[in-house]
Amino acid sequence: MRILRKKLWRDIMRQKLQFIAIIFTIMLGVTLYAASYDAFRNLKASYNKTYDSLSFADLTVSGGDIDELVIEAKKVDGVENVTKRSTVDIPFRMDGNHKLLGRVVGMPSSRQPAVDKVKVLEGSYLRSADISGVLVEQHMADNFDLKPGGKLEVMGPKGWRTATVLGVVASPEYLWPARSRQDIITTPDEFGVLFAQQGDVSLAGNTAVHQALFRYSAGADTESLNKRLSSMAGELGASDIQTQEQQPSNAALNEDVSGFGQMSIFFPILFLTAAGMATFVLMTRIVYSQRAQIGTLLANGIGRRAVLRHFLGFGLIVGVAGAVAGIVFGSLLGILISGAYTNAISVPDTVIKFRIITPVVGLLFGIVAGIVAVAAPALAAFRIAPAEAMRGEVPSGHGQISLIERVLPPLRRLPTRWKMVLRGIGRNKRRSLSTVIGVVLSLTLILTSAGMLDTVEIFFNKQFNEIQQQDAQAYLNVPLSEKKVDEFANVDGVARAEPVVQLTASATSENSSKRYQTQLIAFDKNTEMHEFIDKKGKRLALPASGVLAGIELKSLLGIGKGDEIRIDLPSTGKSIQVKVNGYVDEPLGTFIYISRPDLTGLLQSGQKDVSPNVLESPGVASVMVRYKQGVDQDEMNNRLNNLPDVAAFVNSRALYDTAKSFMGLFYAFVGIMLVFGGAMAFALMFNTMSVNIAARSVELATMRASGLGRSQLARLLTGENMMTASLGIAPGLLIGYLVSALFMASFSSDLFQFNLQMRTRTFFIAAVAILIVALISQWPGLRAMRRFEIDKVVRERSQ
Repeated sequence: MRILRKKLWRDIMRQKLQFIAIIFTIMLGVTLYAASYDAFRNLKASYNKTYDSLSFADLTVSGGDIDELVIEAKKVDGVENVTKRSTVDIPFRMDGNHKLLGRVVGMPSSRQPAVDKVKVLEGSYLRSADISGVLVEQHMADNFDLKPGGKLEVMGPKGWRTATVLGVVASPEYLWPARSRQDIITTPDEFGVLFAQQGDVSLAGNTAVHQALFRYSAGADTESLNKRLSSMAGELGASDIQTQEQQPSNAALNEDVSGFGQMSIFFPILFLTAAGMATFVLMTRIVYSQRAQIGTLLANGIGRRAVLRHFLGFGLIVGVAGAVAGIVFGSLLGILISGAYTNAISVPDTVIKFRIITPVVGLLFGIVAGIVAVAAPALAAFRIAPAEAMRGEVPSGHGQISLIERVLPPLRRLPTRWKMVLRGIGRNKRRSLSTVIGVVLSLTLILTSAGMLDTVEIFFNKQFNEIQQQDAQAYLNVPLSEKKVDEFANVDGVARAEPVVQLTASATSENSSKRYQTQLIAFDKNTEMHEFIDKKGKRLALPASGVLAGIELKSLLGIGKGDEIRIDLPSTGKSIQVKVNGYVDEPLGTFIYISRPDLTGLLQSGQKDVSPNVLESPGVASVMVRYKQGVDQDEMNNRLNNLPDVAAFVNSRALYDTAKSFMGLFYAFVGIMLVFGGAMAFALMFNTMSVNIAARSVELATMRASGLGRSQLARLLTGENMMTASLGIAPGLLIGYLVSALFMASFSSDLFQFNLQMRTRTFFIAAVAILIVALISQWPGLRAMRRFEIDKVVRERSQ
């Protein structure tokens, strides 16, 4: 079958630009698959290596009878190690001036704990003889340039005391420096972690949290052990039970990793579908234009199966060529993404590994896309009757008035050349449909990428500019009182100051056995520091009695409006039973909100001598402040930070900038998606447009022979092509929006509510961009049309 092989290569070379465009599109799809899948697997492997080497806890229990729990848990098969410790959130002071609310974690002196070890990056581990020595978590050390031998101050029970840095460490709990599941995004200036000796006096106090950490044996049934130990902990009064998957840092990192996993399937499918569409259009045109040749081959004894294999060969060639190139580029891109990501968040271990599944699946993606795309045209060639095929192209049907002319009868009075444009769209429905589908696919990819950018930008703007109204938050080193709040309100440049209480909380309900750890935040009844917005965008008032809860709590605890939940508050030693009066829809976290007088009343009930002191204690109570318009934010921050009773200070507006900076890699990846999407749109539109022009070569040459000028003919083609492309805009925008919504919803959790938010201008820009791409992509075809040899084309028609 040498003649068919020669014909195959000659056909490819004759339309090499179209085939290159198809190969390029397949390459983009496989590149995205290989890059995102390799990044997904490499990041998982990097995290797991760090977790395994540092014995990251499989289960963490806070509160309750920790000693009894440890004794009972050691008897359970599958529990390899157990560690007890205490943690406390207290103020730190850097360089005698900068204050932040940090965390001190208790560790054994002179030896690593059995669970949740740390990796010493600089200096040494704790020494029992040095009670003031601490280890600094790497993110805090990098931000404040802390080295072994450096000094900082920690707020102890008797006031500020100096601590000496013994070492800089990496911790599996803080690869992503999250304060809690509700404070996933923190600024390095306002949250840091120290590791100190368990017996250190800084861990004493009524806000310390006592914990038991469990590490399971290799191969143990994690789910079964989690259930068994959680049940035991619940019976012993635990206030919070957290699996490894629920741990804040790990949960945040898994959000990103799962994103790469989803992208490794979703985006390649879009690209390969586009490549398949372009291949189908091109091969359909080739088979249709070569009917006479196919008939001649069949009449001269070439078997139908040989003809079928010949046309399937086109799909195999473009599939293999695109897939091989995509695997190479995708693997390299995956390495770059993995290294950049682990370096950006300071993961101590970076695993870059070759996996045979990546090239195998990538190659299959390319081959399947190519073969499936040419299957229908190849079968059409297989079924051609030789006698019928050798008659060549036989036009069928008759001309008719276009649909738009029927709807708008005045259009029938247009000049003939423009009626040709209107009627040309419906004359070859398959050709027009291929263009429309190309526009829809291109818009879907572009809108999905642009929708991610819009959603994240609107997401942060809503959280930090609409919901959170405060400019700063100050934690005091003395009990909170109305007099202290008035001192803040009287500072020049302050528009309003309000007391706010934040308590670690654990919520449960009668409808669910699940327990959810969050924060209970108490505002004044008529607070101006926080807007409460429901899912419909309606603003809610903080109830005088009862609570408002994050909307995710509805499904997490199986509760509805009006139901009661129990909230355990470890720092107070009490629980409260409250009614849920409504749900707020907030992008970040799932909090519970209550009025401060209501909380005070609930906690004072029956034990008036305990709760109020806790609600006024440093680290729990704070003052939120809003500045007057036009003041210098930095000057105001310094002025409040330097007040004598301020133990820790949070610049709330800096959180916005930090959140956006954390998204740098996300923006880079989505930027790649947009570039690839634009390239795919051009390749797809170029192929569709050029094939459409080539398919009409005889018709166009005949019109030229009849005296129609090149420029006039080009305008007619451009008008028809642009009108056809315009038909795909509306369905493309709709389908693109729906696909984007499904894609973004897959990222939503109690940590982030990623409901698609897309600006109107994004739709407009995407539509205009596609039309521009369609206009530019037809240029090569129009240029080829100008080189038509009219006599040759017309003569071919008559043969």
